[in-house]
Amino acid sequence: MRATPARARRWLTAAGAVLTLTAVAACGGGNGGSSASGSADKADLTWQFWIGGTADQAAWQKVADQAHTDHSGITVKLQGTDWNNYWSKIGTLLASGKAPCIIGMQSLRLASYANAMLPLDDLMKKYGLKTEDFDKPIMDGLKSDGKQVAIPYDSGPMVIFYNKDLFKAAGVPDPKPGWTMDEFEAAAKKLTTGGRTGLVTSPGDLGVTSWVRTLTGAEPLADGKLNLTDQKFVDGFTTYANFVRTDKIAPQVPSGNGDFETTQFTSGKSAMQLNGPWSLIDTLGKVKFNLGIAPIPAGPDGSKTFTAGSGFGISRSCKTPDAAFQAIMSMTSEGPLTTLASAGRAYPARTAAHPAWFTAAKIPEAKEVIEYASQNSVPLVTSKNWVQVNDLLTRFGTQALNGEIPPDQALKTIQDQAGAGS
Repeated sequence: MRATPARARRWLTAAGAVLTLTAVAACGGGNGGSSASGSADKADLTWQFWIGGTADQAAWQKVADQAHTDHSGITVKLQGTDWNNYWSKIGTLLASGKAPCIIGMQSLRLASYANAMLPLDDLMKKYGLKTEDFDKPIMDGLKSDGKQVAIPYDSGPMVIFYNKDLFKAAGVPDPKPGWTMDEFEAAAKKLTTGGRTGLVTSPGDLGVTSWVRTLTGAEPLADGKLNLTDQKFVDGFTTYANFVRTDKIAPQVPSGNGDFETTQFTSGKSAMQLNGPWSLIDTLGKVKFNLGIAPIPAGPDGSKTFTAGSGFGISRSCKTPDAAFQAIMSMTSEGPLTTLASAGRAYPARTAAHPAWFTAAKIPEAKEVIEYASQNSVPLVTSKNWVQVNDLLTRFGTQALNGEIPPDQALKTIQDQAGAGS
């Protein structure tokens, strides 16, 4: 499968912007959307974020408005674009030295943009932000070179979503924390019947790396460099690919269909899917069966998974970083995150807002499972060219899962094409 020209152009635009970020980082410049240079208590700030539509815009603007509620002299105006275009746009803005003050940032992409963003540790001490009030894995996931670059609003370890009705009909017990890979494979084989499969999967970065980590303990980076041809990673990826290509417990993966995995699960055609808690409440609204969640099954060293999430940081070009940080503290405070959790828009990174999400989820085992998975989770640390890595993983990983090329060949191709830039 070849990348479409449009997709390639988007990645090249983002990559080209990222290459200049290091140089811009030292330069500052730009007004950051602020009209009161140097003021800690008065500023008109702009916040750049990914937005899914009119309703999304309104919901997130309410988060921004919390800053004005807490600080009458501070206003935050939200500017948004869709997810697919956000990363090339924010790369260009950061590289230009004219980025807005407040920047939405995802943990998996942080490495590509961190040089153009302001370390927040001094501001955290100055204004008393307590790191212990947030989930540790995502606080660590939003660090670069040991420095905090963004404050998280959401988080979540990868977990298994499963169809309780199909499990019951097949006589398969509901999975519990501590269930093993052998138990998972036995369940998946029994559930693969009547045109349905036990599992649906695809070669996305979080899915692949989480399965590999629990299967063999391997991680995609070693000493900051891409490490996909390490034998433990190859072994884990081969077992994962075999779910589709030889074991037939998961369907083949169509190319160019980003919604396939979710559609396959929510329609009842597959009994299990690896997903993040940020998708749970949305999934509940789509399914017509009883939905359950379980930790990723345990490999030789136990259940191991990765955490990802997003948050808000400050561009180096911002002239009012104190005001921007106070705004971010308001935007990630208990009130807004509780509202987001209740509406199903995020599994909150702040622990005090967790109960609202568990109430909205309406799944009895959710608290036990998420807390167990979090305890067995670490942030997925990525390379500066992770956008390219994920693109290649999607392309060649699909071929490996579908049996078109050997899994080790797929990983070697990705390593050869992206490894030098990691």
